[in-house]
Amino acid sequence: MSTLRERLDKLRAEAHRAIDKLPGKVGDVARRANTALGRPLADAAELADRRTFEARGAAPAAPAAAAARAPRDREAAPVIIYHMDKTRRDVAKLAEVLEGAGIPYKVMNIQDDLAAQTAVRRDSKGFRLPVVFIAGEVIGGRAELTNLATSGDLRKKVFG
Repeated sequence: MSTLRERLDKLRAEAHRAIDKLPGKVGDVARRANTALGRPLADAAELADRRTFEARGAAPAAPAAAAARAPRDREAAPVIIYHMDKTRRDVAKLAEVLEGAGIPYKVMNIQDDLAAQTAVRRDSKGFRLPVVFIAGEVIGGRAELTNLATSGDLRKKVFG
């Protein structure tokens, strides 16, 4: 017997197939609306990918080894990766950079929080999601984070 979630995902996948088949302006409007709403209707593969991501935990913590490399006399500034459902795949790349540098971080999905979306858009200086903030200051996306990590400035920003 399938779970409610599986049945809902099946319906969402069927609805996605239906809007993909809609012709002309009606189809364009339906697809744009689906995208604007964060793609609640998606194909079965994408929905399965979302469930896998959720099962892994949407907010991975830095591993113990990374925390052990952090300077003991200084507390780390808060590092937060903000994302929405449609940008969640890129979060793993940002997390990998932070974990490699031994930086503890938190992941925040702001999909259902309009106030957080507004604040992140206002403070992100035009960077697209996912975006990294350190101590409330926008760092940027993957390229900016990688450049900071490579130069050694990332640990300086986090640990002072």
